[in-house]
Amino acid sequence: MASLIANETSAVRSGEVFSPEEMFGKYVDLVSLYESEVRLMRHAFADDNGSGGGGGGDNNNLASSNLSYLDFLSILSKGLNTSIPEAGKLRDRRKYARFLRELEKYLTGFLKRTSPFLNVSSEVIAPAIASFEKEWAAKGGVSGWECRQAEASMVLESKKVEGGEQSANGNDAGIGIDLSKFATSADLEKAVSGDELKSELARLGLKCGGTVSDRAARLFLTKDTPLDKLPAKVFAKKKGGGAKNTKPSTKKETPGSELTEVVAVRRVDIARLESIVSSLLDQVRPTLDGTRRRVERRTTQTENERDQEIDEEINGAQMDEGNTSKNKTQGGSDDEDDEDDTPIYNPKNVPLGWDGKPIPYWLFKLHGLNHFYPCEICGNEAYRGRRNFEKHFTESRHAYGMRCLG
Repeated sequence: MASLIANETSAVRSGEVFSPEEMFGKYVDLVSLYESEVRLMRHAFADDNGSGGGGGGDNNNLASSNLSYLDFLSILSKGLNTSIPEAGKLRDRRKYARFLRELEKYLTGFLKRTSPFLNVSSEVIAPAIASFEKEWAAKGGVSGWECRQAEASMVLESKKVEGGEQSANGNDAGIGIDLSKFATSADLEKAVSGDELKSELARLGLKCGGTVSDRAARLFLTKDTPLDKLPAKVFAKKKGGGAKNTKPSTKKETPGSELTEVVAVRRVDIARLESIVSSLLDQVRPTLDGTRRRVERRTTQTENERDQEIDEEINGAQMDEGNTSKNKTQGGSDDEDDEDDTPIYNPKNVPLGWDGKPIPYWLFKLHGLNHFYPCEICGNEAYRGRRNFEKHFTESRHAYGMRCLG
């Protein structure tokens, strides 16, 4: 049994399972994701007060570059859906979708390593998707996303697209608008609203501008003509290029391919990814909060203090235990005598702290306690440090001196 356990845990002990920052699953390591994805988004992670969705590009770029790793962890703790405005997410939609996929990939792997008996797909992701689809289908939006009733049906369309179901003419089967019920584009225009036509055209990659009649006529072309046979002028142009090579291929795409990349930039698909990531973050909430506190603590630690903390987390506080056992063998009276008899070494006359020992000299200089400020009203009483000097203005002695002066 011992050899079996040793073989299974050898990879963990050798550092092949967890990174040094993860500390055997005690913390999460999102530094690489922060450097490669978050700092590249100018609008989504600009700040927390909503300026990410508007303003000049230079200001947003500056704000994004100044977002610290600690602030990023705080945003994850509060929730992506409420901490980041929708306008900022949509302005960086491709980068934000890629960030969500990378974060989902990391969190899924982290949960599999730390909770091997937890079925992440069925116990975490599946309930989150079901809850999201139910709410989006009812309102056309979820918490943190504007409710648009015209987009309520897009959640079911996206589900079919991810499944890869296609009909003979290259269109997705069983989703969207059934054109077989309409004889002409005029009938389609009367039966379907302009917003629904726009959503369907956007799903197929066609131009969705113009009047309602133009949209209906453009969509009606797909009734009997496969998408790869349509003229290039009816397709929406891609950014950075013309209408060339814009016709979609009829071959089945695999998840993670170019088709998935295009689909995932819609509101509904970004919101679905965000819902999945939020459910994964809820599972690692204690670990995430511990990581945030650790990063905040390390900003005020010296290099030696950091190394000592890492050594204690790996090996435990062995020095303290050794001193305790040694003190027990020698008896408690020696400790009490040492504490009472040992003189306090304080050559610079630094004030004592709450533990009865001199405070650190850098803290002494930081608060300006090496300067004395006299007050003539209080009889030339000298106060140590600017803070104590300003604080004495509210004391009764200074108030009495002011009343005596009239």
